[in-house]
Amino acid sequence: MAAIEIKNLIKSFGPVKAVDGVSFSVEAGSVTGYLGPNGAGKTTTLRSLLGLVTPDSGEALVNGERYGTRPRPVTEVGAVLEATSFHPGRTARNHLRVLCTAAGLPDARADEALEQVGLVDAADKRVAGYSLGMRQRLALASALLGRPRVYILDEPANGLDPAGIEWLRGFLRHLAHDEGAAVLVSSHVLAEVEQTVDNVVIIARGRLVRQGSLAELTSNGGEVTRVRTAQAADLVPALEAAGAAIERVDDGLLRVRGLDAETIGRVAMDRRIVLTEVAQERSDLQKVFLDLTEGR
Repeated sequence: MAAIEIKNLIKSFGPVKAVDGVSFSVEAGSVTGYLGPNGAGKTTTLRSLLGLVTPDSGEALVNGERYGTRPRPVTEVGAVLEATSFHPGRTARNHLRVLCTAAGLPDARADEALEQVGLVDAADKRVAGYSLGMRQRLALASALLGRPRVYILDEPANGLDPAGIEWLRGFLRHLAHDEGAAVLVSSHVLAEVEQTVDNVVIIARGRLVRQGSLAELTSNGGEVTRVRTAQAADLVPALEAAGAAIERVDDGLLRVRGLDAETIGRVAMDRRIVLTEVAQERSDLQKVFLDLTEGR
């Protein structure tokens, strides 16, 4: 059973269909990026998962059940939908202690969570004086209090500086890969998503347009290998005889289809041809995203 399951989710607001039959799942031990243009339906999906929006039809499940039916949801799901729901006059420590009391958790969890997100030195500072990046860290600390195994995060990198983004990347991968949590994260920072996630779900205009592992989405289907050699005149007929289709880019650079890098290397070695580059061509996530969401 997947940690998060979205099954044919449909939600309209008046005449606007915000989510239109979206289905995907998130497994434990992985980080999944949930991507789409503004207005694509990402936040509506996440709010449906957390019981803040009632779908017209379909299901949004955590560990096989609706979030609202869980007896102690804070110990199962950590969520960050916005970094503004703080009383400006409270300190970060007091804010988290209030949440601990409401959830039946010991106050010590507040200090532990502050340490996890790097806010110990600012724990007794009023939230009104926090930067947006610090508020993001505090929101994440709130999600960590119950030591959940599922995390639902909406734009968690918003407001973080480069050092903070690097920290967040490592932290999310630690939660998933080292602690076995399921992490679903929406973001507009595609370059950062590409360095963080294992899987990608892309929606546009409320509909699912692509899902799969990051490697699958950016590998060009594993079809094209770039090969550079000063002996292209000798290599081309040898590769063609082995079943390859070849595009000459310039005198020394070839784009080879139909053979993997290992086979290409073996053919070259048998003929004592020196290769100075052998690499599978990949599309970056931004290009894939724009191609899919803008119909390019």
